[in-house]
Amino acid sequence: MTRDRIDARTATSLRVVTSDGRDDEQSDAFIASPPSRREEHFHWGRALFESFTFLAIEQAYVVKDDYRWVVVENGVPFNHYSGWDDGDPVLYSYVGHPVQGALTEYIQIQNDPKGRDLELSNTKAYWHSRLKALAWNAVYSTQWNIGPLSELTVEKYGTSARQPWNKDGSWPCTHKPCVTGVGQVDLVTTPVGGFAWQLTEDFLDKEIARRVEGATQNHFLVDLTRCALNPIRGGANILHGKSPWYRASRDARKIYFMHHFPGNTPGHGGE
Repeated sequence: MTRDRIDARTATSLRVVTSDGRDDEQSDAFIASPPSRREEHFHWGRALFESFTFLAIEQAYVVKDDYRWVVVENGVPFNHYSGWDDGDPVLYSYVGHPVQGALTEYIQIQNDPKGRDLELSNTKAYWHSRLKALAWNAVYSTQWNIGPLSELTVEKYGTSARQPWNKDGSWPCTHKPCVTGVGQVDLVTTPVGGFAWQLTEDFLDKEIARRVEGATQNHFLVDLTRCALNPIRGGANILHGKSPWYRASRDARKIYFMHHFPGNTPGHGGE
């Protein structure tokens, strides 16, 4: 009731009088009613732009390494799998592709208002957020491997011009198993390995980086720790127009003051 009286007095004090002396009720209602806040939704445009930018960077590396195949004029096949192994070095398949998956997951996370501020926790909100990021990772990975803008399309794997080769990289294939550059390995290791990588970075960020933030005000040390423990998140931050050490969930200064001056913390700044 007290709040109703206050609202009524506020509305009366803001009442607008028209030129003929009458109260303008519409103006009164417009001024007295606070504007409603619109719910922030997933930033589709920005997420797709960042994903395409990352794709362009990856394809530029492909063109640099395999330019002679890129310019070959041949049809693009979609059924030339050589089994699990695609012929790539172990580091490519079991480290490089999980890194790719983790970065695309962070692209989704940083464009999701419901997930970007979340840190590692055994909560429904956290796992729902990270599973959505895993789905984004899987779609990107599938496109990279067999989609219209995939490495298969650009590098002409399996075409008549690029025949299968031996696992040591020599042509033509003289002893089986032959490899064609396309295998199931990347379709699995990218989403699965990327999900594990992203969870690991979340764990390190919460358990180690936060402790460093609470122990020192040395910004260089804090930023270095964040970058060293979360290198893939740092890359996604750059695509997002932020510094590599940026954190949407917290301000390092606030963490320090919470540890040393409880009850007297500065405002949230996201750094």
